[in-house]
Amino acid sequence: MQFLSPISAIFALSLPAIVLMYVLKRVYIDTEISSHLLWNRVLREQEANRPWQKLRSRPLLLLQLFAAALLVLALMQPYWTRESAASGHTVIVMDRSASMTVQSEDGRSMLEQNVQLAEDWITAQKEGRRITIIATGEQPVMIASGELSHRDALTALRALEPDFGASDNLAALSLADSLLGDEPDGSIMLYSDGRWSDASAVNELQLHAKLMLAGANGTEAAPSFNRAIVHFGVKNDPDATGFNKAVITIRNDADTAQQFKVNVYADGSAKPFATESVKAEAGGWTSLTVNKLPAGAAYYKAQLAGGNDSYSADDVAYQFPSESRTKRALLVSKGNLFLEKALQLAGVSTVKADPEQYIPDADDQKQLDWIVVDGSGDKLLADKSWEKLLKSKPVWYIDHPAGTETVVPGNNRVELADHPVVAYLSFADTHIGRLLKPKDAPLWGKAIVTYGGVPAIYAGEVEGKPQLRFTFDFQDTDLPLRPEFPVLVMQAADWMSGGSRSELGTAVAGSALPLSFSGETVSAQWKAVEQLSGYGDGSASQSVTIKGTAADNVRAPSIPGLYRLLEYDKANKVVADRLLAVSADGAESAAFGQVEPIAPSYASEAGGAGSGSSLQDNGQLVPQTAATASAAAWIALLLLLVLAGEWEVYRRGHAS
Repeated sequence: MQFLSPISAIFALSLPAIVLMYVLKRVYIDTEISSHLLWNRVLREQEANRPWQKLRSRPLLLLQLFAAALLVLALMQPYWTRESAASGHTVIVMDRSASMTVQSEDGRSMLEQNVQLAEDWITAQKEGRRITIIATGEQPVMIASGELSHRDALTALRALEPDFGASDNLAALSLADSLLGDEPDGSIMLYSDGRWSDASAVNELQLHAKLMLAGANGTEAAPSFNRAIVHFGVKNDPDATGFNKAVITIRNDADTAQQFKVNVYADGSAKPFATESVKAEAGGWTSLTVNKLPAGAAYYKAQLAGGNDSYSADDVAYQFPSESRTKRALLVSKGNLFLEKALQLAGVSTVKADPEQYIPDADDQKQLDWIVVDGSGDKLLADKSWEKLLKSKPVWYIDHPAGTETVVPGNNRVELADHPVVAYLSFADTHIGRLLKPKDAPLWGKAIVTYGGVPAIYAGEVEGKPQLRFTFDFQDTDLPLRPEFPVLVMQAADWMSGGSRSELGTAVAGSALPLSFSGETVSAQWKAVEQLSGYGDGSASQSVTIKGTAADNVRAPSIPGLYRLLEYDKANKVVADRLLAVSADGAESAAFGQVEPIAPSYASEAGGAGSGSSLQDNGQLVPQTAATASAAAWIALLLLLVLAGEWEVYRRGHAS
C-alpha cells in the first residue's frame, strides 16, 4: 500500500490527546448518604481528588482511538496498484518515420527498440484482449485491426519497416482516437521518439481515449548529435571553362561544434573527386564551395564523413548539372518580328526557316532543342521529313485561324489556369479578334487560357515532351503590344526547355510523381543506382504501372538514394533512361533541432486532464500497465462499523 499524502500522518497526534483526556478524567464513586449534613465531607473529598490516575482499559477509549486512527489514515489517501483489466481495446500507434532510424549504443534503431517494447507488452497481455496497430506515414496505415490473436498482432508488428516519406502524425492519433470511440476501457499506446514536426498541431488535439507514451518522447528522445546537408547545388563555373562548381550548405544540430569532411563524387566514382574539411558550430549553419568539378558528369553526390551523427538519412545529397548552353529553337515562320525579338530576350537562339523552302535533315534533331511553328502546322505534318522532326522535339504551335473553324469570341473575359506559362499574367484589356477550335488539342493538353469562353492557349505533353498551342494569330490580337508579351514568351520558352531535360530531379521518398512516358513505352521500372546504407541491397528494382503516356499515380521509391527509371517498348528494349534522386522528408531532419514534447489534452473529464500518463524507467518512458485503486471506500465502511460499536457501548452503559 502507498500513500498520496503521507504528510497527513501528523494528525496522528490526536491519538495521544484522546488518551490524555481519559487520564485527566475525574472518577467518582456513587455513595448513598443518610443526611445532607455529610455533603461537607464530600466536598472536602472532591477538593482532595487528583486528576492523574492509572489508565484503565475502557471499550469507549479503544473505539475512539480506532476511529481517530481511521480518520488519519483516510487523510493520508492510501492506495494500492493492481494489474489493468484485460478487456479494454488498445490501439498501438507505431511511429516509423525517418527519425526512428537513429542508431543507439547497442546498434539497434529506435524503431527496432520500440517494436521490441511493443512485443513485450503484447506478450504480457491476456489472450483475447483486442489490439489494433496503426503505423504512421503520409497516410496512417492500419496493419492490425482489432486482433484477438496476439500472434497475428505480433506478426504484423515485426514486419514493420521505416517510412522515409512525409508523416501525418496528427491523422494517425486522430484515427486511433476515433477507432476507440466511447469505449470506457479503451486506450492509445504511442511508441515514438517524439521528433514530430507537427507536434504543435498534435498538442492542440483533444483526445477522448487515454494516451500512454512509450519509448522516448520529447526532450527524453535520443541525443540530437545530427548534422545534415540542407542544400547542394551545381552550376557552371564562370572562372573555369569546361568545369562546374558546387555550393554545399550544412547544418549542425549537435550541442557542441563538430569537425568533419565533405566528399564530392562524380558519376558514382569510388574515389571522391574533392574533399573539404569543415568545422560547424553548435546549432549553426556553414557553407562551402567546391570548384573545378568535371562538367561531363551525369550527376554529383555530396556526402558527410567523420564526426558523430545519429541520423544518416540526411548525410547524402545528389544533384544534376544545370544546362549552361543557350537553347536553340527552330522558328518556322514567314516572318514574325515581335516573336523573334521576344525569343531573343528570353535567351533563346533561333534558327529561322521558311516552311516552303526549308527541308529538315538529321543534324536538326541533334542541334535543336525545340520548335516554334508559326502557322502551317497541318501542312508540315503531311510531309514525312517534317513529321519525323516535329514528333522528335517539343513543339510550340501558333495557329492562323481561317475557314469555318474560326470562332469570334463573344466577350473579352479571360480565365487563367494554374500553369507556369501564364504565371504572374492577367491578359487584362487584351483583344483577340478570332480563334481556332482545334479538334486534337483537348486530347493531349488542357486549356490554360480561355478568352470569351473559347480556349486560347493549350499546354500539355505528347510522348513525354512538352507542347504548346496558341489558337490565335498574333496579327489578330494586340497582345504583342502589351508589356506582358515578353514575359509570356519567356515563361513559355522556359517551360519548353525544361521539358527537354532528361533527368527527373529530386523527390521525397514515396511521394507522387506526375510522370509522362514515351508513346513507345509499354513497361517501366525503377532501378537502384545507390541506396541509403543499411536499407536495401543497392540493386533492387520496382516495376511501374503505366496507363497511356501519362501516369499520375507513380510514386518515388521508398528508400533514399539514386534511382534510374527505365522505359521499355514491346521488344523489351530501353527507349528512355532518366535519373531521380530520392531523399528523406526534410521535416524529419529539421525535427532534430527543435523537439517539442507530445502532450495532447483530453476532450472530457472522463480521461482526466493534461497529457497521457506514463512510468519512467532508466530514462525511457515505458507503457503504464498497472492501475491504481483507492482504499478510501474501505476506510469509510470500517469507520461506520466503529461508530456502530461505539453506539452499542453507550447503549449498554459501558462507557467507563
